[in-house]
Amino acid sequence: MNTPPDQALRELEPILRELEQERTQQVHQFAQITLWSVVVGGLLSLVLALFRAGVWSLVPLGIALIVIVATYASRAEAWRKAFKWRVMTRLVKYFHPNLEYHSDGAIAQREYELSMLFHNAPDPDRYHGEDLIEGVIDKTDIRLSELHTQYKQVTYDSKGRRQERWITIFRGLFISADFHKHFQGITLVLPDTEQSWLGGFGQWLQSLSAKLGNQPGELVKMEDPEFERLFKVFSTDQIEARYILTPSLIRRILNFRARTNAPIRLSFIASRVFIAIPTSRNYFEPPSFFAPANKLLEPETIAHYFEELRFALAVVDELNLNTRIWTKR
Repeated sequence: MNTPPDQALRELEPILRELEQERTQQVHQFAQITLWSVVVGGLLSLVLALFRAGVWSLVPLGIALIVIVATYASRAEAWRKAFKWRVMTRLVKYFHPNLEYHSDGAIAQREYELSMLFHNAPDPDRYHGEDLIEGVIDKTDIRLSELHTQYKQVTYDSKGRRQERWITIFRGLFISADFHKHFQGITLVLPDTEQSWLGGFGQWLQSLSAKLGNQPGELVKMEDPEFERLFKVFSTDQIEARYILTPSLIRRILNFRARTNAPIRLSFIASRVFIAIPTSRNYFEPPSFFAPANKLLEPETIAHYFEELRFALAVVDELNLNTRIWTKR
């Protein structure tokens, strides 16, 4: 990180003030539209009620509500886009000059599928992402974005009526980074739920799953007890898996999991490491449209976005990706 948050705040202050003035004006206009919608809709509904129009007397109030909701949605989205375009693009540059930010960009679906981190889940019927950050940190090429992938589940009740549900496969931060080594095989590091619940029997189930072809290659037993408790490793090349997962890297993965406080997934494929960090938090969003005046000018607000960037990009340092111990062919 080249620019500290307080310096970024000073340099961004003219833009932030302008944005805050625009937001204040938009909030004032929204309040006026809301007031007039309620007054006009209420009066028309009252007139219709006096003429005994029945349920039709509620129509003007319903239209007023639609106008209010549509106006809010439009102005809140405009505020969100203005913030991301005029503030986040600059904050990412302040955080590291080699990084680019694209609010509407995302990790490509083909890269998500290449990672094999969710290869046992159904193919996503919905694939949505945003807040793509990409570039080179020191020696490491990195891409990350928020992703939300879902599949559609169709069921029928006892009367044959069709019902649809959308099931989340993954929601969180998805990271793709150069590991500077071309892998011959595929190595997956997945959360170990079976062994946590079932102990040795759970490990037997994992081994059976690999033998049945549900996982690539074989179950790889690691020597670190804490790592074995939290993760299960499958690989098409046992020797390469142990070569990749050195005691040092295992310790770093454990520390990174503790930092994220989430059941992270990793895979080592081709020459990249893929990491999925599940979270329900929506990163890099502006303060509320109705936030107190000059919220963007508070030092804590800018520091909050730097902390989100620090968290999202911590993988480079946490996994020591800039240290080159191999030579890529």
